[in-house]
Formats: sequence, structure tokens, C-alpha cells
Amino acid sequence: MNKILNKINIFIQSHQDLKIIIDHCREYKSKNHLKIYIVGGIVRDILLAKKINFDLDLVIEGDIDKFSKNLSKILNSKLQEVHGFPNFKLLLKDKFEIDIAHSRKEQYITSGSLPKWTKTSIYEDLYRRDFSINAIALEIKLNKLDIIDPLNGIKDINNKIIRILHQDSFKDDPTRIYRAIKYKSRLGFKFDKETKMNLYESIKHIQNISTYRKNNELLKLLNEPNLSIILESIYSDKKLKNIVPNLFMNKIHFISKEFWGSASQIEKLFFSIISFSDKEREEFLRSVNLSKINIKKISYYLEIKHLIETENNIKIEELKASKVFISTLYHCL
Repeated sequence: MNKILNKINIFIQSHQDLKIIIDHCREYKSKNHLKIYIVGGIVRDILLAKKINFDLDLVIEGDIDKFSKNLSKILNSKLQEVHGFPNFKLLLKDKFEIDIAHSRKEQYITSGSLPKWTKTSIYEDLYRRDFSINAIALEIKLNKLDIIDPLNGIKDINNKIIRILHQDSFKDDPTRIYRAIKYKSRLGFKFDKETKMNLYESIKHIQNISTYRKNNELLKLLNEPNLSIILESIYSDKKLKNIVPNLFMNKIHFISKEFWGSASQIEKLFFSIISFSDKEREEFLRSVNLSKINIKKISYYLEIKHLIETENNIKIEELKASKVFISTLYHCL
């Protein structure tokens, strides 16, 4: 465990933004009665020595409102309260986000519903999470960090295993099915036997989540660096292929990695549904609650698509889209 803590501390010392936040947490803790933990993906990725997404998850046992307002003031950042949960989000100028939540346990009344919650300890909070590899916490103490790993997440990281924490995990929150497939590809891990069996048995519960939640999980997949591998694993598995709409991202092999790596989220969305019928496309776009600006962008991209399909002499320089976008669109038609 000392070797792991040493690795974590070396990482923190080499990342000034994270060190500043932890130092502030320690200073605040010295004057207030509360417990502060770092949890989730950043802990996992530090242990994996992966490229870090610096969005930070903090869990609090204590007065979360007071702590969140103080941290917002210190970091000169905008504070948002998350509706329905004891959570806050800090939005920093460089797009670095900090999620602050009170430790809680959850109860799902029906499959796919939003859970009822009550405040509790960090241990029950970790048990409510999706996978063991995401259920590791670092307690920020005044002069050190303590690892809290009651569900053997570190062991699963070392063995490259994705494992759910209880048998109703996918049933409670079917969006975890999408996340499981995403992590499997992103991390190069495999499912443990019971998790894989449970995932297949739980696919039927996807119908219990709203179209908005399901399609937003699909939009998150678009930013995965191994998107083609994820889609191949889905479409090649008869038990999985119905978890994505027919023809979703079916032109991926005509899209260069260079373009996709620099494309905006709205450009990615457009190409993901380029082969949908007008009705299917309209229903999908309505479900994800796009802003008016982004709806206009999609509409304009569709106009360009129509021009390319119906006109012979198009003046590309007059189109309000990049040359690489136009070239990619030609390849997809």
C-alpha cells in the first residue's frame, strides 16, 4: 500500500492544479469538522498511469453547502447546485470541473428510475457505485492521504477486471451497461464471469430508462478514442447489437481519426446519425435537448448534405464549413 500511496503523491506533486485544491481542502479541514475524499475515475487513472481527465470528484461527510461555497470563492469559479441530489459542480475557466457530493446510499424503487438517497458514510457511498475500479477513495487528511478500498478495486485494476458490486447493479441503472462496454475498450480490461453474465441478462432493462438518458450515453461514446472498437464489439455481438439504434455511426470507417479527434461534439453528432431516416433523426435530436444554436448547426449540415447529393456544381468555398468537414461528408455519401 505504501508503494501505491507513493505513486499517488508523486502524481499530485507534479500536477499543480490538483495540489492547490488538496492543500485548500487540508486548510479548510483544519478549521472545520468534516471529512473530504477524492473518488472515482481520477483515482483509477492515477493507479493505471493513464492520461488523466482532470475532472475531479470530491465526496464530503459534513456541511457540503459551506464547503462548496468556500471552495468556489477560493477558486473564483461558478458554483452550480445539482437538482435532486446533495451535489454541487464547480466550473473553472479552463473547463476543469469539480463535482462535490455528500456521501450517500441509494435505493432504486424500480429499474431505471432515479434513486432515492440518504446521507451516509463513505463506505456505503462506495458500495453504491458502478464498478469496483471506480469505488476507491483517497481520504484527504491534514498531513497525508489514506486509501479506502473496501471492495478490492485496486486488485481488480491490477488484474484488469471490470466487476459490478452487486447483482442488481445493471438492473438498477441500465446506463451502466454502456459504461461497462466503454471501460472495457478504453482500459483494455475484461469482464469477470458474473459481470458478463449479469450484463447480458440485464439488457432487457434498457427499455426502463428514458430515451434522453439512453441517447446521452451514446453521445458520450462519441468522444471515446476507441470508438470503432466499441462499436465493433457491440455490432458483432448478437446480444448487444440492439442497445444502439440501427445505422448509428455506420459510416465510421469513412471518417479519418484526424478529423474525428478535432471535430466538435455537434459535428460528431451529425455524422453519427447521418444515415438515419428524417423521422429517426428528428426523434433522436429531440430526445437530447439540443440548444437552438446547435439545432441550427445540424440543420445547416443537413442542407450541405442535400446540396452534395443533388447538385453538380457546388462552390465549396461558399459553404460555412471546414474543408475537412466537407471532404469527410463526401466520403460518407
